[in-house]
Amino acid sequence: MTDARQANTDFFASKAGRIVRDVLAALIALAFLGLVIFLAAMLTAAFLVLAGIALLAGGAYWLWRKLRGSPRGSEDDVLVATRGPDGWTVDLGR
Repeated sequence: MTDARQANTDFFASKAGRIVRDVLAALIALAFLGLVIFLAAMLTAAFLVLAGIALLAGGAYWLWRKLRGSPRGSEDDVLVATRGPDGWTVDLGR
């Protein structure tokens, strides 16, 4: 009779052990998945911050170039066409 109870106790112990092991494995898998999602969100946020900084810097540079003006002789020179006594002439509009 003691042998039957011993076999019965081993069955419940091993079954409970497997359940605990499965629950711990599920918790570890969920924690890993949560960590992956968290890191993906952090990398996305970091990318968006860097993209925003780059846009602000590009806008500031563009505004600085517009306010400062281009140096003489650059590609941004404006050609001015005027009519002279001998026909049309084109000058740099500096």
